Amino acid sequence: TILFIGYCAKGTLGFRLLRGDPIVHIKDRDLAVYATIKKTDVLSAHGDHEDLLNNITTSQAADKLKGVYLVHGEATSMQVLADSLEADGYKVTIPEKSVAYEL
Repeated sequence: TILFIGYCAKGTLGFRLLRGDPIVHIKDRDLAVYATIKKTDVLSAHGDHEDLLNNITTSQAADKLKGVYLVHGEATSMQVLADSLEADGYKVTIPEKSVAYEL
């Protein structure tokens, strides 16, 4: 499952995924979408460290999470959050720009 928190601008990959496009175009390739795509407006897209940590660790699906990808924020802040989540046993990835990851 890919969970979007908040708004995705028209024309972005997030917008196309939320729209339900069965195929998306990434880096000159057409890729089938097999993931379940969900969106929530309940969480703040700009929560602080404690908000984000609590939202992940107290979620009903917390024990089912296979990985957490931190994709938006200041590098230092993302690393601090990653360290906190890893201390709680979560596998955390801060993706590198222009690198593909298998979900």
